[in-house]
Amino acid sequence: METTRTSFGLHNAPLCPTTNLSLFPRRWLHKHTLSLKPAKQHHLVCVRATESNDNLESSRPLAHFSPTLWGDHFLSVPLHVAEFDDFSREIEVTMKPKVRDMLKSSKNSDNERIRLIHLLMNLGIAYHFEIEIDEILGQAFGNLDDIIAKENDLETISTMFEVFRLRGYYMPCDAFNRFKGEDGRFKESLAEDIRGMLQLYEAAHLGTPSEDIMDEALSFTRYRLESLTSNHTATASPHLSKHIQNALYRARYHNLEILVAREYISFYEQEEDHDETLLKFAKLNFNYCQLHYIQELKDLTKWWKELDLASKLPYIRDRIVEVYFGALALYFEPRYSLGRIIVTKITMIVTVFNDTCDAYGTLPEVTSLVDSFQRWDLGDIEKLPSYVKIVFRGVFETLEEIEQEMRPQGRSRIVQVAVDEIKKLGKAYLAISKWARASHVPTFEEYMEFGMQTSMDHFAAYSFIAMEDCDENQTCEWYKSRPKMMEALNGVFRIKNDINTFEQEMSRGEVAKGLNCYMKQHGVSKEEAIGEMNKIYSNYYKIIMEEYLTTTAVPRPILVRCLNVSRPIHHFYKERDEFTDPYFGMLKEVITSLFIHPIPL
Repeated sequence: METTRTSFGLHNAPLCPTTNLSLFPRRWLHKHTLSLKPAKQHHLVCVRATESNDNLESSRPLAHFSPTLWGDHFLSVPLHVAEFDDFSREIEVTMKPKVRDMLKSSKNSDNERIRLIHLLMNLGIAYHFEIEIDEILGQAFGNLDDIIAKENDLETISTMFEVFRLRGYYMPCDAFNRFKGEDGRFKESLAEDIRGMLQLYEAAHLGTPSEDIMDEALSFTRYRLESLTSNHTATASPHLSKHIQNALYRARYHNLEILVAREYISFYEQEEDHDETLLKFAKLNFNYCQLHYIQELKDLTKWWKELDLASKLPYIRDRIVEVYFGALALYFEPRYSLGRIIVTKITMIVTVFNDTCDAYGTLPEVTSLVDSFQRWDLGDIEKLPSYVKIVFRGVFETLEEIEQEMRPQGRSRIVQVAVDEIKKLGKAYLAISKWARASHVPTFEEYMEFGMQTSMDHFAAYSFIAMEDCDENQTCEWYKSRPKMMEALNGVFRIKNDINTFEQEMSRGEVAKGLNCYMKQHGVSKEEAIGEMNKIYSNYYKIIMEEYLTTTAVPRPILVRCLNVSRPIHHFYKERDEFTDPYFGMLKEVITSLFIHPIPL
């Protein structure tokens, strides 16, 4: 197979935006509507190995995955360089100086500055002011005790807590003790402060393993906010009620940053005291980012189409847009365009590898494929079954191409780390394949030993490749030390994935799954096992936050990538496996809101 070599940079001129403000003319929106109805189901044409017998064929774990929802849609979306230029000019020349003046204004107290930073974060424009924000928070954190001592407002304290923690400052949780009564519980009178309760709810997701008060805050606020939204006579305004419902469904910490901005802009516009400058800046910025995403999707769709694996290997999940959505969770800022492209390409070809091991290959075929990955050499490729050759060559040449692209930037070592992670993935896939083919259900602990290796830490490794402003050797050494943060990332993904793919994967004979292992080992029902596994899952999230706040071996931008790795989990696996089956559920609407519909200006 010949793999088309394409540049990982964007094909057009540098992406800078436009201001003639309707990104997609009304005529385009009418003429190029994207149907979200399921396409006609393809009959699966399985690619057979060159040497096989009836027994092996009968052991083939055939899965019938839905065809792509998006096809080549993004290749037909019109984009114009002038739009990038105009948007960039208005953001840089008009918007940023005004907001920078707001941040630096001597009229604002520390609390007011922190609340402004919180607003910028929610609107998705804080990244434009990294230096100013770090300076303000650094000074304020040095005076934190004095600031807290003078403040008794629930919303303000909760906002400070969220801002400091999301920016990597370990603000202590005992600031919330003042909101408890003599009985040691949160005061019932707090429920009257709707905005304060909402903000405490969001802050409560940022606790660490030793902070029981944050668990109490989460339980306290969730119950009362749910009661509020179910009470049709509630005093909250309609847009605030909708904002609360969105938060209850998916907390900010579990959402993509750019989606937080998309939702918050709609909410903020309906606030009576909204600032027109900030609102316009946020809208311009979202549409500016969207242009980048569409251009990247054009390039990635073209790459995937030229690679042609979806037709050569019809058993795989053809999910280039969904994979790109996951990459967007890691970094949404325009400057990380190359990073999103690299992460998407690696993740897509690793998905092919995964589907081959999980959903098509016989055990001898999977073994031969995994052995080839350990050698990492095209020399013996002719000995492989025909379709296995296609899989190995696709993965190998994509990683080699990335290495060639990054070598001039001195980033070869981190690419090698990604290769090593793929080799480890293969060993774990093989172990799980052996269990599945033998219908063996290991203990939960045995399963997790391998299951954790097929989880999320390798996505973090992929994301580091394009982080050219971070020291490569420092990052590699930290990652290879297997920090607790990586174990926790693996844990939250593995447990959430296993719970919500349980029925689907059991139906095709994959009995070695976490939920099934836990049920069998402990002799409990599915519901009981889910309850216990969710406790483990919640604790892993707390470990992620603790490691984010306390790790000093690498700079904050690296830790932010790790923090963000967990964000798409709640979109792909909140209630069912929407990555595997994107036709039903919320994911397609979310993707549409990000990549197809600009915000009216």
